[in-house]
Amino acid sequence: MILYLGLLEGYAKLGTGSHQAAAALRDVLIVAICLGAGARILSSREKIRFPPLTGWVMAWIGVVAVEAFNPKTGSFLHVIGGYSQQLEWVPFFFFAYALIRTRTRFRALILVMGVVALANGAVSAYQYRLSPHALAAWGPGYRELVLGVGEEGQKGGLAARTFSSEGEARVRPPALGTDAGFGGGVGGIALPATLALLATGTLRRRWPVIFLSLGAILGIVTGLGRLQVVGSVLAVMAFIALSFSAGRRVTRPLAAIFLIIVLTVPVIAVLVAVEGGGGFSRYTSIEPENAVGSKDKKTGSLEHIPAAIAEVPFGEGLGTVGAVAGLGGKTSHSTVEGKGLSAETEYNFIVDEVGLPGLVVWVAFTIRLLVLGVKSLRRVPDLEIRIYMAALFASFIALTIEGFSGPTTTSAALGPFFFMFAGLSSYWFLGPGRDVPRDMSFGAPTSTPAAVAA
Repeated sequence: MILYLGLLEGYAKLGTGSHQAAAALRDVLIVAICLGAGARILSSREKIRFPPLTGWVMAWIGVVAVEAFNPKTGSFLHVIGGYSQQLEWVPFFFFAYALIRTRTRFRALILVMGVVALANGAVSAYQYRLSPHALAAWGPGYRELVLGVGEEGQKGGLAARTFSSEGEARVRPPALGTDAGFGGGVGGIALPATLALLATGTLRRRWPVIFLSLGAILGIVTGLGRLQVVGSVLAVMAFIALSFSAGRRVTRPLAAIFLIIVLTVPVIAVLVAVEGGGGFSRYTSIEPENAVGSKDKKTGSLEHIPAAIAEVPFGEGLGTVGAVAGLGGKTSHSTVEGKGLSAETEYNFIVDEVGLPGLVVWVAFTIRLLVLGVKSLRRVPDLEIRIYMAALFASFIALTIEGFSGPTTTSAALGPFFFMFAGLSSYWFLGPGRDVPRDMSFGAPTSTPAAVAA
């Protein structure tokens, strides 16, 4: 599923122009996996035990399900679209809990993430040098993404997604995803994880992982997304801080990060020299004093949340914002202070669709995961797993902060990661993962069931 989302869905949607068909295919794949897993569980006739934190997930499902009865939701198609948009990533909570239970599987997960990031980084670097019209020639979906559709502000109109640099029109590369900057989003998640794998692996495995890390950085840089760059920096800084839970062995994660930084500088220098640095002018607004409050961060939309809750406490209804907003026809929106409701941050997006109840559940669940990570990371007995969880927890912290500047659950990279991290936390912080034998070494074999029993 991760390979499809990271490598194939973008072209399936943009190359053919079949937006709704590609979105339906994604949901069909997820449902098929769920049905197969359910049939396997039922055939085993074993007692079903729900993972820790399932209550939070069920609470989220409940507030979204009830929203179907909101009079503002509108048609049945809006209900279907809203359910898909808000609930399609929930199964990743159970996927992660059920599958990632050993060192071997954790390494495999990170390698898959790294391969996806490398592929997107390579494609993003290639698209970086293309003109808008050259990229638009890849297919009808790319043409709509780059050049726009109809007239902006009119029904069905979509603005062109280009920007000007040094008098030349440029476009943010979508890489292998469905929206601009997808390579940066994937790279931001994969980078701390590949650094963790690099820090814990043997010398024999390090060189391939170095290329995966550099591929993630390439996707971040050429994605031309200021939010992704800032989020990636925050994730790496958080990983450095969390690595101190390894005690004296923290030198290996720090050495891995230093190695990647040393290798990244000449790679970026060559890229700028070969392809030109015009596109990188988007990064000139990222400065330490305004990295959080940049005008491009859209954080001002958060100020309208109290007024939006007062106007529509249960939200505008399902399927009224986001990619499914046009499904089943347009609906009328309420106005706050003379303006339509905004969905430019994750929290505005949630308020728009599921109102105050959804916002309370989502924020509370996020805080629960943050507190759980801070309290439980040091208690993970297996040091290698602890470093892996520290890397993913660092990405989760960055994702939470990025939510103040844009919707994250609508992304095919960030949305699944939220619930995947919740599932991993459920197993390794609260579930059977706490009972694995204490192993304070890197690269040792995964403990067998017999060793656990002993």
